This record gives sequence, structure tokens and C-alpha cells, in this order.
Amino acid sequence: MAGGCQGISAGRLGVAYACVIGAGVASVAGGLIIIAVPVKNNLFLAASLAFAAGVMLYISVVDIFAGKSVGHFAEAGYDDAYAFTYASICFFCGFPISWALDKLAERLAYQGSEGPSPLAHHPSTSALPEKVQTDDSTSVAGGTLPQQRALTDVESAADLGSQRPSDMDSEQASVKAVRSRKLIHMGILAAMAVALHNMPEGLVTFVGYMDSITSGITTAVAIAIHNIPEGMVISSAVYFGTGRRGRAILWAALAAFTEPLGGLIGLAVVCGGSMTETVFGILFGLVGGIMTYISLKELLPGARSFDPEDRVTTGFLTAGMIIMACSLIAIAFSSP
Repeated sequence: MAGGCQGISAGRLGVAYACVIGAGVASVAGGLIIIAVPVKNNLFLAASLAFAAGVMLYISVVDIFAGKSVGHFAEAGYDDAYAFTYASICFFCGFPISWALDKLAERLAYQGSEGPSPLAHHPSTSALPEKVQTDDSTSVAGGTLPQQRALTDVESAADLGSQRPSDMDSEQASVKAVRSRKLIHMGILAAMAVALHNMPEGLVTFVGYMDSITSGITTAVAIAIHNIPEGMVISSAVYFGTGRRGRAILWAALAAFTEPLGGLIGLAVVCGGSMTETVFGILFGLVGGIMTYISLKELLPGARSFDPEDRVTTGFLTAGMIIMACSLIAIAFSSP
């Protein structure tokens, strides 16, 4: 491919793909940031999950759905009313897809919850009364039937008031195990959603560079900025649930891998392939729905379970939205 394809030099194609890879690596960088920060208390976990929810909610509704999905349907030739209607249908079709991903993540979470979790030595968790810990865990939405049974057993035992110290230790361990499994579940589900989201981003970055070098580089930088908190979303949940740094980074890396995969699709498009605006509209609509579902069902309830008095949840939810807004503004100003 010395001469490139369709008159484009191999050097320019290489730089375009390097931009895509750089944007994807930012997700891993975000994961490394979380690993470097020691687990202090429940508020840190709540802040991480709330920030993640803000990031995913804002980009899902404002950018992916309202911007990209509706926009691509409009560019395909549909009038505004039909473009919005079709984008909305795709958006809500993402919910059952997310439910299916939820079940898959649940299976993987059970398989991945064997290692010691940082929560096992969590100072603020062990300091809480038994009943409070149980209530926090129960408030996490979307618990599976085995989890709900475990929580019911703990609550019933706590109400008897006749436990020996060893019984109470066992109950604490049960509560922490359920909480750890739920965190792993959240992390895996977030990784799947981010992976689906990153693929079209990689495509957009590659094709954008082919259209305009300045636009492509600026878009890659802006995407990298918002990929950092997305990597933090994944690794924080997996790490706090398993206690394994390697596994947390692995899931962040797997989500990041789809960015260069999207770049390969972009390469195919540039070299003679084609993807219609309608296909883009459908894809972005589905991804927006999937990410919104995860934010509302997993991340926000998880944050509130660690922060029942809302000391940090709302603030960090807002902060996540502001960070995403700033990155999207940068992308908007990068457009030629």
C-alpha cells in the first residue's frame, strides 16, 4: 500500500490511525488513574460511580442520541420529524439490548468475584452498623435472585440480635461479597457499553482526519479527554469489586480496543467501502440507549448505595456532565 488507497498517501493513513489509537489508549490511562488512588471510604466509591453516571448520561443523551443519531438520519434525507422518530425508536431499542448485556455481565461477575476485594478491608464499611451496611447493599438496583436471597438472609439474621462474633463476621463477609459482585457487574457492563460506543468514535476520528488534518487531530484529542473518565468508570468498579489491578486494567483495555477496530472500518470506508448515514443513525441510537440504561439502572443506584445521604453523589454527577460538555464543546470548535 505504498501509494495509499484512492490517491491518499500511506503516511497520512498511518497518522490518521495513530490518532485513533491514541484516543483509545486514553481509556487505559483513565483506568490507571483509578488504580493509583487508594480506596479510602464509601464516599470515594460513590463519587466515582456518580461521576461515571454523569459522563455516560450526558454523552448518551446530548451527543450520541440528540446529536449523532438524529443528525445522521437527517443527513440520510429524512425530514426532522422522521429523523427524530427513527432515532428515538433506536434509542429505546437499546434498552432490551442492554438488558441482555446485563445478564451476560452478571454471569461474568459471578466468575470474576473469587479474588480478595479492597472492600474486604474497607475501614468505613467495617465501621458501619450491620443493619446500615445491609441497607446500603440492598439499595443497589437490579440485584439478581441469588444476591437478593443472600441479602435477605443477612437482614433476617441481624434482626435476631443473638449472633456470636463469628456469626457477625460471617454476615459482614456476605454483605461485602454481594457488594463486590455488584461492582464487578457494573464494571463489565460499562466496559461493554463503552466498547460499543468507542467503535463508531474510532471510525469518526479516522474519517475526520482524512477530511481535515486539523479537525481529525483536534477531534482525537477531545475524544481522548472524554475517554479518560470512561476508563475510570470501568476500572474503578472492577478493581473495587475484585481487588485485582490487572483485571481492572484488562477490562479498560478491552473497551479501548474497539476504538482502533472502528478505525479499521474507517480505513475500509476510505479505501472503497461504504457505510450509509442511516446505518450510522441506527448504530448511534442503539448505543445511546444502551449507555443511558446502564447509567440509570446501575451507576446511579450504585452511587446512592454508598452515599445514602447524598453528600457527594449529586455534585459528582454534575461534574461528570460538565467534563463531557467541555469535551464536546472542544469537538464542536474543531469542526471546519
